[in-house]
Amino acid sequence: MIIEESVNSALDSIKTNLLRSLLTALAIIIGTAAVIAMVGIGTGAQQAIEDSISSLGAKTVSVFPGQKKKRGIRSSWVALWLNDAEALSKDSEIAWRISPEMHGNKQVKFGDKNANFSVNGVQPNFFSVNSFILTKGKLFSENDNFSRKRVAVLGNAVQEELKIPEEMLLNKEIQIGGISFKVIGFLGEKGSGGWENTDEKIYIPMMTASTRVYGRKWINTVRIQIPEGTSINKAMMSIERVLRREHDIGPGEDNDFRIIDWSQIQQIQKDATAIFTTLIAGIAGISLLVGGIGVMNIMLVSVTERTKEIGLRKALGATPRAILFQFIIEAIILCMIGGIIGALLGTFLYFLAASFSEQLPFVLPILAIFGSITFSACVGLFFGIWPAKRAARLDPAVALQYE
Repeated sequence: MIIEESVNSALDSIKTNLLRSLLTALAIIIGTAAVIAMVGIGTGAQQAIEDSISSLGAKTVSVFPGQKKKRGIRSSWVALWLNDAEALSKDSEIAWRISPEMHGNKQVKFGDKNANFSVNGVQPNFFSVNSFILTKGKLFSENDNFSRKRVAVLGNAVQEELKIPEEMLLNKEIQIGGISFKVIGFLGEKGSGGWENTDEKIYIPMMTASTRVYGRKWINTVRIQIPEGTSINKAMMSIERVLRREHDIGPGEDNDFRIIDWSQIQQIQKDATAIFTTLIAGIAGISLLVGGIGVMNIMLVSVTERTKEIGLRKALGATPRAILFQFIIEAIILCMIGGIIGALLGTFLYFLAASFSEQLPFVLPILAIFGSITFSACVGLFFGIWPAKRAARLDPAVALQYE
């Protein structure tokens, strides 16, 4: 009964001084909104990292060119070659799947439309190794690769960039770097890999790219899918053994290539994002404490303004406990209202950020929302105790004479 009366009295007091109550809760609103927005963006960023790494395929590593090192000084750049990929395919203790890639930027034209795209020379197994889904048409085959066929498979966003429907492009000729290619298929949406957008790429057979488009045999990377049940460390040691032999690297000499374990990159990025999010959310959380001090000051002013009211209530039989509850609940309700408004505002800001960014998914931070509102209530409780105790200790005789 006391709690119910206290809640009603607190709501009446907030309504009576609505503008002052909103201004008092402003710091709580801003702090909660900042916490929710930053935690939401951090959660979305972590989800984007997980999606981008998982899109590469389970347990995938990549090999990149490196530099020779003589007497502690890095010198010439050492390329990777198709022979390296062939050696990895033939000489392996592990049943991995090898997918070499050759890429560069080329001008692509269709009719009066043209744009610059990354054109990747890949082998037919590239699409399964990287978990691509064909949505229309077909993929090129090993025969197309060995025959150096001028065929192309387009990423999901290419036709959007060219502003041409898929139906108009399928089985039609497009110009890639001034060379005609037949569009034979379209890939499903895969999204950004953080450092690149696979949907904005065009894929052609490796041998076609080597002889007709780029005129070279060196490649940009080799992507390797490791089978389940095989340790990534063991696989990396095996890759290193094969490539050191192919590059004639002696004992004690440094590798002239780089092996990237994407799962490690994922963990590093997730940890960095989590630390950054925690730091920013912590800074934003300070404003909640500042808001709590503001609430305490306003509640002290409220106690002073309502001294006669408190004296009258005590004279009519209100106990110190009832007065204490009234002011504590008023502070809690005021902070909770601020927390709820702040949570809604923060969620809206996060939604706007996700709407304007293709790489940031919207993942509703439910725990952060409830946590912030609960923390706001605790701030109200903590900073409402002193004003409430001061009100409860007032002498009714003195309070009634207060001017």
